[in-house]
Amino acid sequence: MQQEEERTNLRISDHANVDKAVVIEHAGHVSLSGPELKQRRRPLQIPRDIPEFTGREEIFGRISESLATHLETPAIWVLSGMAGVGKTSIAIRAANRHSDSFPDGILYAKLAGAGSNPTDPNEVLIRFLKDLGVTLGEIPGDYESLVTAYRTLIATKAILVVLDDAADTAQVNDLIPTSPRSAALITSRRPLATLPGAQSISVDVWTLDECTQFLKVLLGANRIEDSTDEVHELSEICGRLPLALRITGAQLLRRPLWPLARMVNRLRDEQRRLEVLRADDIAIRSVFATAYESLTDVQSRIFRTVGLTLGFSFSVESVAKLTDADEYFVEDALEDLADRHLITPDDIPGRFKIHDLMRLFAKERAVDQDSPAVVSESVHRLLQWHLEVLEGMSPSIRKWVRLERPSVVAGVLLANEHHWDDLCWRTANSLATYHSVEGDYGDWILCNEAGLVAARRCGAREGEALMLGGLGQASRRLNRFNDARSYLEDSLKVFREMKDLERCADVLWEIGKTASSQWDVGRAMSAYSESVEIYAAIGYPPGQARALHALGHLYSGIGRHDEALKYFKGELELATKAGANFLSTTYQGMAACLAAGGMLEESIEAYEKSISEARAANDQKAIQIRLARKAGVLQSMGKADEASATYEDALKLAREQDDTSGIAWILHTLADRHEKAKEHEKADSLYAEILNTDGIDEVPEGLINTLHCWADSYMRRENFDRAIELLDEAQNIARQHDKAPELIQVLLCRSAALQKNGDIDEALSLSREAAAIATSYGSAKHLAKCLRRVGRSLKGLTRIEDAAEIYAEKMRLEILMQQHEKAHETASELSSIWAELGDTDKAEFYSARASEFTREAERVTSENHKPLESH
Repeated sequence: MQQEEERTNLRISDHANVDKAVVIEHAGHVSLSGPELKQRRRPLQIPRDIPEFTGREEIFGRISESLATHLETPAIWVLSGMAGVGKTSIAIRAANRHSDSFPDGILYAKLAGAGSNPTDPNEVLIRFLKDLGVTLGEIPGDYESLVTAYRTLIATKAILVVLDDAADTAQVNDLIPTSPRSAALITSRRPLATLPGAQSISVDVWTLDECTQFLKVLLGANRIEDSTDEVHELSEICGRLPLALRITGAQLLRRPLWPLARMVNRLRDEQRRLEVLRADDIAIRSVFATAYESLTDVQSRIFRTVGLTLGFSFSVESVAKLTDADEYFVEDALEDLADRHLITPDDIPGRFKIHDLMRLFAKERAVDQDSPAVVSESVHRLLQWHLEVLEGMSPSIRKWVRLERPSVVAGVLLANEHHWDDLCWRTANSLATYHSVEGDYGDWILCNEAGLVAARRCGAREGEALMLGGLGQASRRLNRFNDARSYLEDSLKVFREMKDLERCADVLWEIGKTASSQWDVGRAMSAYSESVEIYAAIGYPPGQARALHALGHLYSGIGRHDEALKYFKGELELATKAGANFLSTTYQGMAACLAAGGMLEESIEAYEKSISEARAANDQKAIQIRLARKAGVLQSMGKADEASATYEDALKLAREQDDTSGIAWILHTLADRHEKAKEHEKADSLYAEILNTDGIDEVPEGLINTLHCWADSYMRRENFDRAIELLDEAQNIARQHDKAPELIQVLLCRSAALQKNGDIDEALSLSREAAAIATSYGSAKHLAKCLRRVGRSLKGLTRIEDAAEIYAEKMRLEILMQQHEKAHETASELSSIWAELGDTDKAEFYSARASEFTREAERVTSENHKPLESH
């Protein structure tokens, strides 16, 4: 009988008093060592779920999967992530979803691990035992006995233990059930990597779609349906952090008449953002402060320093510079902060990231707790380091700039704010090369604007000229030609005053390039020519050759091929003497000029030399371009088979290089040729192939031009509905990507389609919009095209005098561009208009101008009919 009693009543503690020992009875009852039995309780302690819970299905999928596979050991999940990311809400939702899997109940405890005073596991064990039906008098008095009693009590049960906000492994290890039918779900700001058997699940911020869904459920679909941009901006300002969005949502619920834009405006100010992010008793600052207060002195110092970094991503080295400390010491401290999810390891070793709101909190702590002098010295050390690295030109400098660019750009602006003027403009100038290479033109302008203010403030004339020159270059790359000309002319003026000839020549080349883009032919010619003279005088052949090439290209573009070839020949002589690596470009310029001048055989010969030089340099992109252009000349010579084979070679090369823009360009060229031959089915097939090319969405110019040309084709076939459909798509893409030249062409084409369809008013509206863009854009060629279309629409509306005014401006631009034949046509049309209106004086004036333009065009044509063979 005694042996049977020992089998059914298992003693679990030698440390508790014999009459208080807790035993497990096989039938599922908790009993004392006496005859009295107590019915087991089924605790269900999980807090209530929230109706607006959003997303996290991937996490729930992992939990469900592991429940099905953990057959011999309890499942243990650790949800780790930064403060406010929604770990507790996920745990609550998961526990509620799987409550049926745990018939013996759910235990829940807040462990306060993020703060400086985490809950003692001893207290949790006592409460769990009480919740499981053990009376206060039956609970053991020492920790080891508590653990033994707790484990034995749930040893055969199916119970879920939810431990919220754990500090570390030691705090939770003894609270985890041992039964394979049980599980533990733990949330923590640390991953608890040393917890045996645990699955670590990292919880990140929401996606943009999840943010939108949350606000839709919380605020109602009607309130956000017309505010998509505001919803997205609000989400990004909050760093897509669930708690921050919950707080803003609560504020908006209390203010039902507030538009979302008002909340966005309140949050845009970084200085006040943390203050705005509070509602009732919840504040982002307080949540972050709980974690901050648990840090050691060393950790808190490094954390504050991270707030002084100038981007969401930063390197160990940058923090070491800020703290003036050893890198190994700093890296250890940063790893500690990452372990607490105050920062996050980046994908690149030696780099970390910080959430934007956490960065603001860290900066706030630095400003509040460290002296202004310490903060200023730290930041100055960082910015000085930026300049030293940029001027050092190490082999890995381009990689460093790509990684540190946001920080360096912010540093230039900060240097300007602090009046560290020399540091400001020198860093901006050193960074310019990398802006140019990487195409970061917006940042280039931002930095040089700050650098210009700083250079002028400290009287640095060299800095002023360099900043103006950089602003001009960046503006030209962004097709802001009017701005570019103004900056470059001002830069040239300063360099002339400084008698810096080489830089004068450099800026003159930029002025020539900009003026060429504007089709201000006269200024382009004078700027390039002076640039050639200066480079020759100072003995700099590469610069001289570059300017000669530009002059050749310019003269060829206005039909003066004989003069163009002279410049290309001069470039070739310089390149040959110097053994330069730009011979391929020189021959290409000559080849294009020869083709335009009708010397097709000579053009082919020049293209072959250009291709040979490109092959020697292993320049695959250049080979591909030269082959395609050579194919075009062969096509013009009637050598269709040879042209097709050359096109195929170019296309094969583009595909081997995964060059989407190259593939699109070559297919586009082929489609246009089929279109001109009225082989519409072949052309349509090629246009469609371009639109289906992988990656074409990332080449907006190619996509817009394809849609535009395909629409043009349908217009010629008088299928205006299909044309307008394609043009609408092209227009949307051009607007989305801010592609001014392409947008102008699309608007003009759409205007023409509408006019042919009889909608002249809408056609006029579109052509005026195109003209406004071209005016801002600063291109005389584009504006002249726009004015031509505006004039036609005005004539269609019988607004003849308005049309005459437009044509007069068009003629002025054609004179500027030295397009004498077009100026003749416009002057003739103006003469006809004024004759029709009965103003004979104006009619005779424009008739005389037309004759002048004819004589000038004949003179240029005569010069270009001289034998070209000698070249």
